[in-house]
Amino acid sequence: MQVKPAHPPPPRGSDPAPRRPRALALALSQAVLLAACPTPPGETETGTSTTSDTEGAVANKLCIRYVDCVAEVNPGGLSEADGRLGEAGTCWSEAIADQDACVDECAAGLAKANLDYPSAKVCAPPAEQSDAVFEIGQAIFDPEDPFAEPSWAPLADGDTIAMVRGGQGLLMFAVGLRGANFVIAENPTDFADPMMPQVDMWMDIEGYNIGYAGHFARIYNYPIPFKPLDGADGIVEFLYVAVIVPDEISEPIVLDGQPGHIWIELFPYEEASILRELDVVIEVPAADI
Repeated sequence: MQVKPAHPPPPRGSDPAPRRPRALALALSQAVLLAACPTPPGETETGTSTTSDTEGAVANKLCIRYVDCVAEVNPGGLSEADGRLGEAGTCWSEAIADQDACVDECAAGLAKANLDYPSAKVCAPPAEQSDAVFEIGQAIFDPEDPFAEPSWAPLADGDTIAMVRGGQGLLMFAVGLRGANFVIAENPTDFADPMMPQVDMWMDIEGYNIGYAGHFARIYNYPIPFKPLDGADGIVEFLYVAVIVPDEISEPIVLDGQPGHIWIELFPYEEASILRELDVVIEVPAADI
């Protein structure tokens, strides 16, 4: 697993991937809050978005190139390669270590195909090989002690995400992020640092998408102060983004059992963006009503 430096990388021979515009002076709305202290500024559902709600998870760009290579030089293997490594491949719903192994597989596959089929330009490894990956999880709280440090749990398609009551008494969904192979800010509280990754995110709950742009909740251009995960070389974590239940929903039990959808696009420093999305089922524990 590649560990990115905490300082700006040296100048590259080609232009870096476009960086997202910063929106550091806008206030937070109560619809979506970032669960960290101090609270980083960012645009929320009250702003004007410049990001489209594109459907479909985006695989690692290196793996997309590898799948294109397989399509040209080994059409018989395309279905298997696309199913695991393509834009909607199963690799991108796995844990960080598994995603990282998929990226390594794509890099090795391109290198071999380039040797075996030198005339196939699509099999030539790109000059800039982004191996950044991330996964979506949720924070699990101790029901006996709401102020205790929560633990991480991964989320996969079809999993249940629980509504919880935060330390300030607000009902919320605690959406966690883990990643690897991208630069993070040296000081995780310096939200003006251009190396701090950003996310665009929205969450939908069927029948209750009453917020901005027709979503249950939404944020964008939002800095995420990732920190290295203890005991996990190269993996970084932000424990959770708190998606606050809108005041208009006076009886939260109506959300219980409803289908939901989480869409998150991560913008690492000088790397191509990465998109992940999950279908989930909403759970409203009786103790939190």
